[in-house]
Amino acid sequence: MSRTPQSSPQPSRQPSGEAKRAKPGRSRLVFFVVSLLVVSSLVGGHWLADAVAGGPDDSLYKYLATFTEVLGLVRQAYVDESDLDTLMTNALDGTTDALDPFSVYIPAAQVEPFLAARRTGNRLSGLTLLKERGIAFVVAVDAGSPADAAGVRPGDVVAKVNGESTRLQPLWEIQEALAGESGSRATMELLRAGEELSVSFELTPFDAPLATLVPVERDGHTAGVLHIGRFEPATVGRVETLLGEARTAGYDRLLVDLRSTAGGDPAAAYGVAGLFTGGELGKLVKRDQTLETFRGGDEPAWNGRLVLLVDRGTLSAAEVLATVLHQRLDAQLVGENTFGYAGRQDLAELSNGGRLLYTDAFYTGPDGVPLQESLHPDTAVDFFSRSFEDRDVPAHELIYRRGLDVLFDTADETSQRAA
Repeated sequence: MSRTPQSSPQPSRQPSGEAKRAKPGRSRLVFFVVSLLVVSSLVGGHWLADAVAGGPDDSLYKYLATFTEVLGLVRQAYVDESDLDTLMTNALDGTTDALDPFSVYIPAAQVEPFLAARRTGNRLSGLTLLKERGIAFVVAVDAGSPADAAGVRPGDVVAKVNGESTRLQPLWEIQEALAGESGSRATMELLRAGEELSVSFELTPFDAPLATLVPVERDGHTAGVLHIGRFEPATVGRVETLLGEARTAGYDRLLVDLRSTAGGDPAAAYGVAGLFTGGELGKLVKRDQTLETFRGGDEPAWNGRLVLLVDRGTLSAAEVLATVLHQRLDAQLVGENTFGYAGRQDLAELSNGGRLLYTDAFYTGPDGVPLQESLHPDTAVDFFSRSFEDRDVPAHELIYRRGLDVLFDTADETSQRAA
């Protein structure tokens, strides 16, 4: 398996740290900088640009000078009059969008509804959405959720929500619309492979199991399909129970389904990985610092052949589990490139009353490499890998079939043991 940079825009995640208040000294600095921006924009910013033209290449003030010059020219010369608040908000949106799809700026007036929507999350819709380069899209859909029943699928481009275009909407506004009161309805206009679709569903709580285990047979052999739907602290105990059932049933191979498993707690993913293997499983790293190290148990809860199903909705905690099992146990990955993000987020309180949600650390696999790029499957299921007979088979179903092929490929298993 190799990691390749993500080429398409996966879902909001829960911050692991508490909100931080700006220190008095920092507040004064922010006030000074903002005041400088406003004043300099009135005069075009030329004096500031001249003042820092000879500064170092990475000087903050060099970039502030360019920014204020552009802001001043827009306010003075653009065809229509521009509102400074709107310009600043959109500029900050662009700054966070350049970081990753999960970092966002929330204006002060929108903080309360933003926090309320975060508390609700996707518990009423089952949707994980992201927005990148101005395009809102569906990363994952929880099985059995209202959105799933309405026919929403991963990869759908979201053109409108409740009649409002998403083109200029920040991500948090779209998430707010899908985290309304229980019993209210949500409408969406989607684009799927060039086709326009309209869906409507009721926002209501739904039952999404942590993990399930079902048997599957082929050529006289029986194996288990372990689907992990959510990564929470309780997921570890649930998977341990299911692995005990697999051991009792005599399953010597498992198909672990991580498709459309987005978000969740990466610490729980390390806990699940520790049921299969021991030793150091990964770390939480921030620049050059190791913040936390994760280790597995002494004895595995189950031994056997592992094949993992992944797709673009495999995100965060699920990517942690896939990475650990691939690197430690040579578990085979079947499906599509994963999303490519397993980061920890923090929510900072700004001096203007707004909030900044940003990535402050990344999780790693046993090799210590931060998980910020897509995982490339060993057996890719994409347009180029389809046979003529497979041309009309949905990607979700085709990934499952290919996974079973790999799982029950005894010739491949024999060659692996010999190696």
